[in-house]
Amino acid sequence: MYDQVCRVLAENGTRLLYTANRAAGGVVKMLESEYASLRGETSLNEKIAFELALTGAYSSKRTACLFSTEGLYEALDPLMSSAYTGVIGGFVIVCVKETEEEITPLGLFSKLPLVVTESQDEFKKAIGFGYEISEKYEIPVIVQVAPDVAAQTKGKSSSSIQNSEFKINNSVFNKNPGRWAATPKFRYELHRALNEKIEKIRHEFETYEGNRKSIKSKTGVITNGHTNLDFFDEDSSLLFIATVHPLPVKLVNDFIAGMEEVFIAEGPYPAIELQIQDRSKIVSAKVGDIPERKKPQETMYGFDVVRDTLGPASSINMAHGIKKTEPGKKILAITFEDFFLHSGMPAFVNTLYNGSAYIILILGDKKEEEIKKILAGFGFNNVFRIDNFSEIERFKDTEDMTVLFCRGII
Repeated sequence: MYDQVCRVLAENGTRLLYTANRAAGGVVKMLESEYASLRGETSLNEKIAFELALTGAYSSKRTACLFSTEGLYEALDPLMSSAYTGVIGGFVIVCVKETEEEITPLGLFSKLPLVVTESQDEFKKAIGFGYEISEKYEIPVIVQVAPDVAAQTKGKSSSSIQNSEFKINNSVFNKNPGRWAATPKFRYELHRALNEKIEKIRHEFETYEGNRKSIKSKTGVITNGHTNLDFFDEDSSLLFIATVHPLPVKLVNDFIAGMEEVFIAEGPYPAIELQIQDRSKIVSAKVGDIPERKKPQETMYGFDVVRDTLGPASSINMAHGIKKTEPGKKILAITFEDFFLHSGMPAFVNTLYNGSAYIILILGDKKEEEIKKILAGFGFNNVFRIDNFSEIERFKDTEDMTVLFCRGII
């Protein structure tokens, strides 16, 4: 599925490519024989992959990460710091939109440049442009790619960029504690420098060819994805914004000035709309007074269900917290084996240390034995494997801390 994405990265002189996806890692290994300067690695999780790639970019190498859009949220900790420290070599973070999960909020949140692509040609241009911006302003760049682009398995890309054009440089790391340590003493200066970078990048985004407009009427639509346009008339004027953050404000304001009303078609989070200062012509249902909508509590087989909504294996800490405040509740914490290895172990030890008791359901089957050995090392052996999810019900009345393993998704 990742053949074309990996090849475009290789053709743009990527030296180090890290991922947490085994399929993508296999593609990179095959490309290593074709591109002598390319090295890749499949890491245990996205946080590790991001930190390895970031280190390569600190050392002046062209590096890249390849994640799903969901996966990038698992690397949020180093991602946020990377905006302050920046990089020396180019660093592009490629996220394949495999689900409805959007990464557009992360542009605003992290203050990193973010480009959205929906076709193979757009993606090729975005990677070259992303490396150019990254190296010029010493900042990581996020690129979102549509899944159908990632799924293409053609041979060599028709891109005019060839691997041989890039000079193979040696690793160079310049000692600079004020930048790389990014301690509170230096954060103020780094933050000011970051704000200056973003404004310069905004100016560059004004002329990016991936941003396109079509004027047909006085009703305008601003969007970052054609899939958002199902309910809009073909006669509407359209402004397609690939550079979601920082928003090319002059381009957007000029478009709005020629319209009588403007709709913004984007994902659940109004990443574009929040960057528009004058919203007097914007017809919005997202920014303003939004009535509170309470999400119903998920239940399953007599348990209140807690999922990893705050991060990998966050359900374990959340379940422990609920049990401490409401001891009578029956809690089922659901996580995945990769998530447990990512962040679940310290949370589980904390649960044991503080004497909490609930049910943890770990989904997946590739690392079950390894996790069981880890649990045994903690002195915990109340572990069961279930063949179907209905078996969860028989643990409803247990008073002991219990870990269940099951294959599948629930």
